[in-house]
Amino acid sequence: MANKIMHTDPVPSKDNPAPTPPRWINGGLIAAALLALGAAGAALYVGWSKNTHNHGLIADLSYNLGGREVREHCTTCHVEGGLPSPGPNAAAEPHPDISPHVVENLGCTGCHLGEGMAMDRALSHGLPGLGARQVLTGRDVQGRCYACHLLDATPLAGAERPWQGYQLFREKACGLCHHIGGLATGGHFGPDLSHIGSQLGLEQLHTAIRDPRSDPPNSIMPRFPLSRSQVRDLAWFLKSRVADPYYATPMQVQAGKIRLPEVSLVPDDVDLLPDEDLLYRGKCLACHQFRDEDGYIAPDLTYAGRMRSEEFIREFLERPTRLIPGAIMPPSPLDAQKRDTLATFLAREATSEPEHPHAKHLYMHLCQRCHAADGGGHGPIEPNLATFPRAFSGNAEFYRRSDDERLVRSVERGIAGTSMPPYADVIDKAAREDLLDLIFAAFIGIERQDKTPLPLLPTRPQELSAPQQTDALYARHCLRCHGRTGSGKGPEYLDHLPRPRNLTNRPYFAAQSDEQVARAIADGVSGTAMDAFRDRLQDRHIWDLVDRVRTLSGGEP
Repeated sequence: MANKIMHTDPVPSKDNPAPTPPRWINGGLIAAALLALGAAGAALYVGWSKNTHNHGLIADLSYNLGGREVREHCTTCHVEGGLPSPGPNAAAEPHPDISPHVVENLGCTGCHLGEGMAMDRALSHGLPGLGARQVLTGRDVQGRCYACHLLDATPLAGAERPWQGYQLFREKACGLCHHIGGLATGGHFGPDLSHIGSQLGLEQLHTAIRDPRSDPPNSIMPRFPLSRSQVRDLAWFLKSRVADPYYATPMQVQAGKIRLPEVSLVPDDVDLLPDEDLLYRGKCLACHQFRDEDGYIAPDLTYAGRMRSEEFIREFLERPTRLIPGAIMPPSPLDAQKRDTLATFLAREATSEPEHPHAKHLYMHLCQRCHAADGGGHGPIEPNLATFPRAFSGNAEFYRRSDDERLVRSVERGIAGTSMPPYADVIDKAAREDLLDLIFAAFIGIERQDKTPLPLLPTRPQELSAPQQTDALYARHCLRCHGRTGSGKGPEYLDHLPRPRNLTNRPYFAAQSDEQVARAIADGVSGTAMDAFRDRLQDRHIWDLVDRVRTLSGGEP
């Protein structure tokens, strides 16, 4: 049997003393312990100071709300519904008149939320976090009225603002993306709002409405042009959407017997053209513009019938993402017959040309909504478009490398798979030329004929690499921006604006030649995060990736 080699630590000796820990460790441990004790003491003191009126156990009171027993401790401290007494002999501030309600019969938590059975001040007033149980005070109490009262066609006295919030909810077409209990139809693009009042506090609702992309940053919800007052109205309405409304039995809720009232979206005081009411019934004007009406969220429909065929409009209304992949517009709520009628109306009414023939006016009338008044690409509706509008300002290198014929074609025919429409039937050739001249002179800052010679593309090989090799190439160079499936939403896609190209956009890539795709890979795309890979890839690998783009976009490899 082979001898085993034993490993032992050396024995400490005069010549080889045992290691000693650094002297600072003992001092560091003592300091850390003192800091921990200090923090614990501070937390205990803060908790004690916030609960100075807590005198041990609080009496248990029960009230009947909507036929249900609600147990709470609030009225033991809030004598006769007033503010908590600061001392044993001090009188409580009387509660405002809430006729026909009686505070002694209604209790506190039905209107003010809070944790009725809690015996601790901090707990009873609502723990921090999402604020769902935060106590409501002042005008915010009206956000609770429709948790007990059925929302009807006539607003409840004292709760007119949440009722106005419900009208806004319908007018702004929130139900096209969100489902909400009580409506016959509802979308599934966004979270279900049926119980949102039981999940979020008013401040969280304000933030979600006012700045949807604050959390999460990849939210597709547009930022609607609402005033602060309108945001509060919407928040008060949503706060009343609770999991357990007092006006209905659980069986009624589960059976869908509770219905929210209908709201007329068609104005009574406006003379409408035949079939124009479909723009309101289809909730198009919640986002789009049509003549003087404007939702400030989506493209102008005034000339849509001159830019797009009736067939395109019908298909887009039914399934927007089929024609513009990544579009955030939900399918139209109109039935097939009404969609046909609306498409015919847009084609019929888009007969006149823009009122301003001069290039400067044409740009502001037709282009700035997407490309911005300064040509930077950050137009008013840019955040809501599937693809970032091409920037003019500060992007001269892109236009030096772009053939003028391509630019003329983009204005004339549009760009498939994007929101860039064709203008051939909206403005004549001379006006389109003047518009391009203006864009070069005012924003790009170079002559239209100022072009950079491009290097030759590598010759396409007779045979491409094996799929496994192309997989590895794509994973190494493309995945972090374009994503594993090519959707344009890789791990780093939020770091870039314009966002990475959606490689699954079949209409867009069907209109691009193999040479155009290879050029983008080899030499990059100026004004975007798309780098040049000519010096990092072998010639054949450029064409391997062209083949992969064709596969991802559903085209012929």
